[in-house]
Amino acid sequence: MALISKIPGGYEVDGFAFRRGKCGCGGGGQDCCFTFSKVKADRNTLVFEGKATCPSSTDNYAWGYRVRKDDTVVEVHMVDTRGNRDYYAGYDPPPLAALVEKGWIVEEHYERPVPAGAE
Repeated sequence: MALISKIPGGYEVDGFAFRRGKCGCGGGGQDCCFTFSKVKADRNTLVFEGKATCPSSTDNYAWGYRVRKDDTVVEVHMVDTRGNRDYYAGYDPPPLAALVEKGWIVEEHYERPVPAGAE
C-alpha cells in the first residue's frame, strides 16, 4: 500500500516528491509568467497541477497521467511548453516511467496541443 505523507512544500508518495511552487513577480511585468505547481491530497488520492507556460511561450501542450497502486491514486495535469522554460517557478512531477518502474498501474496518459492563449 502506497501511503501519502506530508513533506515540506508538498507530499510524498512511494518515495516520489510532489511539491508546490509559484511565480513571485506579482504580475508586474508585461510578460509575467504566473507559473505554478500545486498539490493536494484527500485520503488516498493525490492531485498535482502545474503550469509552465507564459504569454510568449510557444509550442504549448497539456499532458498528464493517472496511476494507481493498491488503493492509492495519483493524478498529474500539466500545461507545458516544448520551448525554453527557465522561468518556471514550480516543480515538475515525477516522470510516468519512474512510477511504472515501481509497480504503478497507468489508468490514463494524455498529451495534446494547447492553442496559443488558451492555457
